[in-house]
Amino acid sequence: MSEQHEKPDQTQKPDLASELRELGQQIEQALRGTLESDRAQTIQRDISSGLHEIGNQVQHALNAIRENPRMQELSERGQQAINQVQESPQIKDFQDTLARGVAQLNEQLANFVVRTRSGADTSSTSAQNVPIDDDPSPATGETTRLDPDKQP
Repeated sequence: MSEQHEKPDQTQKPDLASELRELGQQIEQALRGTLESDRAQTIQRDISSGLHEIGNQVQHALNAIRENPRMQELSERGQQAINQVQESPQIKDFQDTLARGVAQLNEQLANFVVRTRSGADTSSTSAQNVPIDDDPSPATGETTRLDPDKQP
C-alpha cells in the first residue's frame, strides 16, 4: 500500500522547470503555426497594402493643398506677417534689450565665479590667521559629573 501512495504523490508533484519548459514550447509552436498560416499572411498583406494606400492618399491630399491658390495665398500672408513682426521697431528693441540683459547676466556670473574662486583661496589662508585668545580662565562654570560611579 505504501507504493500506491508514493506513485500518486509523484504524479501530483510534477517538476516545475520541465512543465514550464513544455508550456513555453507549446506556446512557441502555437504562435509559429498562427504566424505561418495562410490566414495570417493574408491579414499581413491586407494591412501592408492598406497602409500603403493611406500613404498615397495623404500624399495626394498634401499635393492638392500645396497647389490650391487659397492655400498659397494664406502661406504668403503668413510669411508677410512674420516678416512685418520681425521688422517692427518694438521687436528689434526687445531683441536688443534682451541681448544686453543676457550680456550683463553673463558678466555678473563671470564676476561671481572669479570672486568665489578667489574667496575660496583667501578663506583657506584667512582661517589660518585667526587670533587665539590666550586667556586661561574658563568661559563657563565648574563641570559637574553626572555619573557618580565613574571617577575622573
